[in-house]
Amino acid sequence: MSIMFDANADRILAAALMLFGRHGFQRTSMADIAGEAGIARATLYLRFTNKRALFEALAASLVDRALAEAEAAWNADLDLAQGIEAVVLAKEMNFFRLINTTPHGAELLAIDADLTARHVARLDEGYAGLLERCGQDAERRGADLDAFGGPAGFAQFLATAGAGLKHELHSEDAYREAVHRLARVTARATIWKKETEG
Repeated sequence: MSIMFDANADRILAAALMLFGRHGFQRTSMADIAGEAGIARATLYLRFTNKRALFEALAASLVDRALAEAEAAWNADLDLAQGIEAVVLAKEMNFFRLINTTPHGAELLAIDADLTARHVARLDEGYAGLLERCGQDAERRGADLDAFGGPAGFAQFLATAGAGLKHELHSEDAYREAVHRLARVTARATIWKKETEG
């Protein structure tokens, strides 16, 4: 695969995301996407055989991006609350914006469960694994996560709470503030062994 072909794929996915968000999946045509991406329809069909294949590639791309950004956000040098906030926002913010700033964003996240189910499962599994590793890292630094049932419970709590906030709030400022509070509450529920020793 050439660099130009990869650049075309990136342009196509960006165009598809914008148009699907603006007009919905059903009302967006392959011709619309090719036009927005600035490529010939033949080039589009060389890369994606149909709109469903393109949508599945877009779902995979969004998952890859969310997981990579969440992974990059964890920094052991931050205090636990700052680390949690950074990871949750890195994973959820692009989805929050899609849901709340485009007319058909919420519809896109619900399209064709059979088509997107494996990508959603990969996102959930990857994110839970990352949060569990964050919990394990916090334990190595002296955190006691017994209030959550250990790192796995810590991960499930944060994943569930972060996802719930994304669907309940509609302003980015309110969402950021709620994630900030969630991170602070979670950190305060964590007992640090060095605080109780000596």
